[in-house]
Amino acid sequence: MARRKEHTHEEIREMAITAVVDHLEQDQLSSLSLRKVATAIGYVPSTLINIFGRYQVLLLSVSELTLQQLHQSLKLVDEQDNAEAIVAMARVYSRFALAHPHRFNLVFELKMLDDHLPPLHNKLIKELFGLVEWRLASLFNHHEQQELQKHSRVIWAGIHGLTCLALDDKLFIEDTTLDDLLHCHVDSHLTAMGYQKDLICC
Repeated sequence: MARRKEHTHEEIREMAITAVVDHLEQDQLSSLSLRKVATAIGYVPSTLINIFGRYQVLLLSVSELTLQQLHQSLKLVDEQDNAEAIVAMARVYSRFALAHPHRFNLVFELKMLDDHLPPLHNKLIKELFGLVEWRLASLFNHHEQQELQKHSRVIWAGIHGLTCLALDDKLFIEDTTLDDLLHCHVDSHLTAMGYQKDLICC
């Protein structure tokens, strides 16, 4: 067991977050507890309560880290064609989820006791949508911002839905990859919005 004041509060905070991330890379959240996290880093649960306030806040910190990493991955998409860039982001999103399923699920399953997410969490989610909105604005500069926001949510809802079905192995389709389905979904929606480029669902 670590001695008191062997680490600063910030160091213990980072250690706890890392311990949760390491666990979720291997196993489900349901097999984890505050006590297990504390034991993993050599402290007692009361130390973590003193730093985070409650277990949910620790999980929220992991969720925020996951959102930041996902956002950075999506930002690396450098396709010049805006339509293809949205497809590429869809694929990055799904591959991140498939590579880190338990962390991905945490982001969307975590609930706070007051049903309100902190401002930083909301900001990170809006930034994810903002990447799609920016691409849509380049394709449809005659659309109002509110309209682009609506379409970005619809497009991403389909991407998220297909990704979640793939995580649960419930796509129920043969000889078609998740990438193909994501491409088809994005193409179909952009075509419905009036995009004229020859887009074909494979």
